[in-house]
This record gives sequence, structure tokens and C-alpha cells, in this order.
Amino acid sequence: MLTEFIKVAVVSDLPGGGMLAVSAGDEEIMVARIGDDYYALDGWCSHEAGLLGDGHLHEATCEVECPLHEGFFNLKTGAATAPPADMPVAVYAVRIEGNDIMVGPKQ
Repeated sequence: MLTEFIKVAVVSDLPGGGMLAVSAGDEEIMVARIGDDYYALDGWCSHEAGLLGDGHLHEATCEVECPLHEGFFNLKTGAATAPPADMPVAVYAVRIEGNDIMVGPKQ
């Protein structure tokens, strides 16, 4: 469990409209960027444990689509927004320090 912010990437690693799968301690996390906004979710789909970082980012709706069964999750809240996913995923705090993308405790 993350108890403090740790560096997971640098800004240049994540262009607008991009996603990254990162490890933070013992946690797998998906980080996404839409414009100047950064989001971090649990890296595993709550439906069948697909890697969300391998999914598809839907910028217009601020959602990520799981690559396995096309479940959708809201990047801001972690809520499952399309079946077959029906359970939320955890949302992590994100902040930018200089050029570093920092991920912190679950919100």
C-alpha cells in the first residue's frame, strides 16, 4: 500500500492522450494523461484482471477501456461505467513535481 508519493515516470514518458503501466512499490498502476490532467488507477481490471495499461484511452469521456472484455472505468472516480465491469477500481493521487510524475496514496 502506498503511503507516500513516489516517482513512477517523467512527463516526457506520457504524451497527451497516452497511458503507461507502472509499478509503485508492490502495486501495479495505470497512469493516463488527457491534456494537462494526469490520472492513476489500479492497473488491473476489477472484472477479469486485464491490464488497464494495455487498454484504450477514451479522452472525450475520460475513461479507460479494459483490453480483455471492453469494460470501462472513469479515470476520475474509478467507477465501472460499462459492463461487464461492475466493480470500481482504486484511484491514486497524482501530482507533477518538476518533470516527475508522482503517484501517491489511494483516494
